[in-house]
Amino acid sequence: MWSSRAVWGLVVAWWLVTPVEAATFEAYRLNEAAIEEIQRGNLETGIGLFGRALQLEPRDEGIRKNLARARITLGDRLLLTGQTQRAEEQYRASLEADRTEVAGWLGLGDVQLRRRDPRGAIDSFRRAAGLDPNSADALIGLGQAYYNQGDQGAALTEWRRAQTLRPEDTGLQERVTRAEREARVQEGYRSRDSHHFQVVYEGRRQEEVGQRLLQILEQAYADIGYALGAYPDNEVQTIFYPDADFTAATGASTDVGGFYQLLDGKIRIALRGLRPEDPELRSILYHEYTHALIFAISRGNNPPRWVHEGLAVQLEGRRAPNFKEEAIRRSRAGHRDTLDRSPYVLGSVALGLLVERYGMSAVRALLQRLGEGRSFQEAFQDTFRTGPESFEQTVRDFVTRGY
Repeated sequence: MWSSRAVWGLVVAWWLVTPVEAATFEAYRLNEAAIEEIQRGNLETGIGLFGRALQLEPRDEGIRKNLARARITLGDRLLLTGQTQRAEEQYRASLEADRTEVAGWLGLGDVQLRRRDPRGAIDSFRRAAGLDPNSADALIGLGQAYYNQGDQGAALTEWRRAQTLRPEDTGLQERVTRAEREARVQEGYRSRDSHHFQVVYEGRRQEEVGQRLLQILEQAYADIGYALGAYPDNEVQTIFYPDADFTAATGASTDVGGFYQLLDGKIRIALRGLRPEDPELRSILYHEYTHALIFAISRGNNPPRWVHEGLAVQLEGRRAPNFKEEAIRRSRAGHRDTLDRSPYVLGSVALGLLVERYGMSAVRALLQRLGEGRSFQEAFQDTFRTGPESFEQTVRDFVTRGY
């Protein structure tokens, strides 16, 4: 999960023990029937029965808690399958039933992290931590929300508090180490904001660089947004590093040029001596911003990597023709690449075919269907009237023929 919390709601038996002292037999009967339905795996039926029981006995805390926890369980299951909107509805409904349920606030915070809404997530995780100061999940989530917002100091404070509760958590230690490393590297960096981006850069000797980088990003926002007919709801933080700083902060080689981090929603770029006027830098930024937009449209229910990278290559405006030639050359040499093994080269050819045959609006529809919580198989079939496996064979046939 986004905040690394365990999905406690997937195990439902233990919380269905709240005693119910209902004043009417019918409310008691409905509560018991709801428990039986949930134990059979019929969560939505059970929620409906709890709701009816609560209407009869609105002051019964036992029924109220059972209803809230059942909704949290359903929200957890929906979130795991990428149905973010429906999951949020369940978490909010659970909190309407009982605002003291820590897991309800944790679930809502997870949704808000996925939605790139760190301010909302901070509020949710703070409420969870206020209800249970010993909840490591609440502190980890709060730290992640601060980190996503760009406040590394506050993130480290919360994560270090969580470490006192979970000293053996290696994943948490990795977050602390990464944040400490980035904080050291970025000391003295400047930041500039626009309507859609926050740029962080090493600008002690280059006062004008930040504004020029923002201009390129704003152009990417307009161009890629126009192509896909969609725009993110939240600003995208983009960090520009000199080469040595990029490796020190991220642990990655400067050969990658840059990357978009799914967990925190930030773009990190290795400048590699590039200036804002260099076409290569523009292409890198367009590529990485495409990833951010794919995430926004699909609401975090991400497509396979070949869709991510293939679409980003198509929209960066630089390497697609070369990758097409490379795919044809490799096919004629006897290589049988797959989309999963060749997300850039063959993925670029695949997305080029989809756009050519169905239009960019169909690609957007695919991502929107993923955003509704559909599986990739289902979303692809509904959008293109063929399955991903059949389409992959079409791509192979195309590169074998060369046209």
